[in-house]
Amino acid sequence: MVGAITGCDILTHPIATIRSFGWIVFFKAVVPWQDRSFLTLLREAGRFRVGGPPMSALLDRCIALELRANRLYTALATVFEDRGLVGEFFLVLAREEQHHADLLELARAAAARGGWKANLFNPWQDYLPRLEQQMEAAEAAVQEIDSLDDALRVVLDIESSEINQVFAAALAASDAAFVKKLKPFRRTIDAHLAYILERLPELSPKLLPACQELRAKLRRLQ
Repeated sequence: MVGAITGCDILTHPIATIRSFGWIVFFKAVVPWQDRSFLTLLREAGRFRVGGPPMSALLDRCIALELRANRLYTALATVFEDRGLVGEFFLVLAREEQHHADLLELARAAAARGGWKANLFNPWQDYLPRLEQQMEAAEAAVQEIDSLDDALRVVLDIESSEINQVFAAALAASDAAFVKKLKPFRRTIDAHLAYILERLPELSPKLLPACQELRAKLRRLQ
């Protein structure tokens, strides 16, 4: 199975998957020759019940932010496609942002059956308008990009915002065992930020101080 959730992830926590989405989805997900994503399987099975207007609307906005980041990084990958490792860096970021959006969609589907703890996300929802404005500014900046350093600073601006904390809070608010137990939900942000902090200084050594500042900020938030 392709996508943010693999067949191995499902097999590691079968009970959580079955409780959230049923036996049929589970069996389809672990078929060895399955080349569709778990998200596609859920859509085909009609598992996207609305978990309540407030929760659904908030997650829609979180998903939209991740998809906008995906499109932004895809655009940068196109700009730098002839720069080898640079283009690959942006492609990896774009793919990871798509995975983040997919994981939020899965969390929404699971929350419809497993519950949603609004009090865990409520403190973070006030960040959404500012994040949306920051994403709009980043999208405008990309239109004027004329150097690699400028492009990498856009990445730092996005990843230094609260977008990743809001993503984590949205997952934490889901009371479904599927979200709490499967590794991609628990580790994707740490892996995402570790990749960025490792690769950015390699692509532009002058950004090392900014990366160190971001690393320190993340440690304070832990």
